[in-house]
Amino acid sequence: MTYLDWASTSPPDLGLLVEAAELAARAYGNPSSRHGPGQEARASLEAARARLDAVLGCLPGAAGGAPGGAGSGGAVSGGAPGGAGSSGAGRVVFTSGGSEADAIVLLAALRKRLAARSGAVHVVASSIEHSAVYEELRLLEGLGLEASFVDPGPDGLLSPASVAGAMRKETALVAVMAVNNETGAVQPLAAIAKAVQEASKSLGRRTAPHFHSDAVQALGKLPFEPAALGISSAAFSAHKLRGPRGAGALWLGAPLEPLQVGGGQEGGLRPGTESLQGAHAFSRAAESADAALEANLAHARTLEARLLDGLARIPGALALPLGRTAGDGRYSPFILSAAFPGLSGEVLARALADEGIAVSTGAACSANARKKGRRVLEAMGLEEGLGFSAIRVSTGPATAPAEIDRFLETAAALYRRLKT
Repeated sequence: MTYLDWASTSPPDLGLLVEAAELAARAYGNPSSRHGPGQEARASLEAARARLDAVLGCLPGAAGGAPGGAGSGGAVSGGAPGGAGSSGAGRVVFTSGGSEADAIVLLAALRKRLAARSGAVHVVASSIEHSAVYEELRLLEGLGLEASFVDPGPDGLLSPASVAGAMRKETALVAVMAVNNETGAVQPLAAIAKAVQEASKSLGRRTAPHFHSDAVQALGKLPFEPAALGISSAAFSAHKLRGPRGAGALWLGAPLEPLQVGGGQEGGLRPGTESLQGAHAFSRAAESADAALEANLAHARTLEARLLDGLARIPGALALPLGRTAGDGRYSPFILSAAFPGLSGEVLARALADEGIAVSTGAACSANARKKGRRVLEAMGLEEGLGFSAIRVSTGPATAPAEIDRFLETAAALYRRLKT
């Protein structure tokens, strides 16, 4: 199998999975229990949290507040999480994945709407968000939340002014992803955060809205320190960087009032007994990816150049966004969409799969959606035919140049044979 679908999920590091399973069997106590086995599990859980803190540039004792946000967070803590009334600000909260991490933040906005009883609670989000944000917001609109969706330009990038221009005085949340999972577009989060701050002052607000970023495609692939960007929270997923499925995290630099409560685990933000093996394997995978980040990024840029050059040699094929060139820092080199006009992307992806080559036509978790279509590409203003004919190619540290060559040769042959 030539595997070029790393943006959907990455092949797990078997050594890490075994290591985490052995730890879970050894430290079998409930991390909330006060006896010896429980405290052993707690210590291992907090060690995992500290490793992820370090990767995110949030070392213990560092300030965790979002600039200008409503109530800055305290120092990042390495101790036991607080009770149900704790905000969990300035810390990493372990979750079951990126989607749950996103949902915690979005449901906190819904809680504000429910508490307001009257008056609007407004959210600004990009129209190219992952389904975990976009579809959740569509659902929450039916529960009284108001949402404004901002389109990117043809290059897939959001303008800070357009995000700020969609804000209102009652805006409670701004959500912009770090790296788009279909085009690889790296959004200018720092500039958007600054624009949000300035717009808040212009609107006469005392504080800026909570600024959340789905950073699932950023962690371990591109330099990413959330506190330095001026955002309030960020969501991550372990299985995108060779960790296990079912493990993720929410970084918080500003407090949240959760809608879901329970036993007070994870600072009261994510109730339920923690998955020690998931947290451990995630933190070790993030640590490993961070240590190799520079080398992996250089490797990805080499593959990106090879892929773009090869696509340019296939008559009719187009790299998306149109005009993308190798080495352009506005895009993650790990993700690239390509259009083959006159041939359905779904058909080409299936034909490639029959040849033992794995690519996708977008986010894997949207494959079962009732409404097919390429929402992200359409939001960029691309012709419908280009979106219809697009596939996504995504690479990782283990991808070999020969695999790119095999994909290009096979795709070219299939395109000649199948296009209409």
